[in-house]
Amino acid sequence: MKKILIIGGILALVALVTFKLVSNKKKINESKQIVDRSKIPVSVAVAAVEEKSLGSSFNLPASLAPIEESKIAVNVAGKITRLSIENGSHVSKGQIIGTIDSQLKQLNLEAIELSEAKLKRDYERTKELYEGKAATETNMIDAKYAYDNKRIEADQIRKQISDGNIVAPFSGIISSKSLNVGEFANIGTVIATIVNIQKLKGVVYVNEKDAYRLKLGQSVSVSTEVFPGNVFKGKISFISPKGDASHNYLVEVLIENNGKNILKAGTYVMVAFNFESNTTAIQIPKIALAEGLKNPYVYVVTGNKVAVRKIVTGRESGEYVEVVNGLQVGEQIVINGQINLFDGSIISIVGNK
Repeated sequence: MKKILIIGGILALVALVTFKLVSNKKKINESKQIVDRSKIPVSVAVAAVEEKSLGSSFNLPASLAPIEESKIAVNVAGKITRLSIENGSHVSKGQIIGTIDSQLKQLNLEAIELSEAKLKRDYERTKELYEGKAATETNMIDAKYAYDNKRIEADQIRKQISDGNIVAPFSGIISSKSLNVGEFANIGTVIATIVNIQKLKGVVYVNEKDAYRLKLGQSVSVSTEVFPGNVFKGKISFISPKGDASHNYLVEVLIENNGKNILKAGTYVMVAFNFESNTTAIQIPKIALAEGLKNPYVYVVTGNKVAVRKIVTGRESGEYVEVVNGLQVGEQIVINGQINLFDGSIISIVGNK
């Protein structure tokens, strides 16, 4: 009897465990079922599509470069005997900032000049004799030939000595120095680098539509975080006649750099291009673009639902972007809540701009 009771107890326990497992499995399966949220409205904010005046300006980043930059190299080989520059030295155009040893050339020049002076006297004497019928024409021509040869030889030596002077090609600041006095330099060896930052050059790439609105000599405004609140004036000095593969055009602007706050080459700036225009165009907030400008599409409101609409964008103006094709004035588009949307989603408008 006792054995039967034990077996019955075990069977009851197994039955209880089995029931519990089946119940838990049912709950797990129910929790795994996909909830159909397509009928649940998604809260969104919308805005009406409208025409706006195209921005009177647009900003582009640029890095400043010196208006002139050059490497100063030697024209003759030899030892540097003088060098009157250091990093940061201000030099003037044509200033002799160093010399290459020319002592032997100087001695050679003195000897040649002595010979030149003698040959010049010989030529003048022979010329007088020729005029007095005491010398032949050949004697006079030979004397002149010898004198001219020696004069040319002296000029060549003077040029070699002159080439030993290291001269600043323009006014500017020495930004780096490579060699020192006493070192040997071959022809073409770079002694230093000079930059002119009295004017600075900013290089930007402008899209095709805006490039056609620009003109040479047009004024621009330049700002930088280095001098907050200050605006530097500049002018467009070059507009490339050829765009790149992305239809962007290289534009150079010249900036005066002689005021109280002096900019340095390499400084990051923003260049503002200003226009006088009454042109209008369909524009939408950039935040309406579900995936940004690389894949431009928006969600258009149709009743209580939304539809995906591919659009073609144009120029940017601050927080807005021009829509060239794909939208009509008066249509409503979602500007907030796109992350939970798909084509055909039901919506609940909680904000209207």
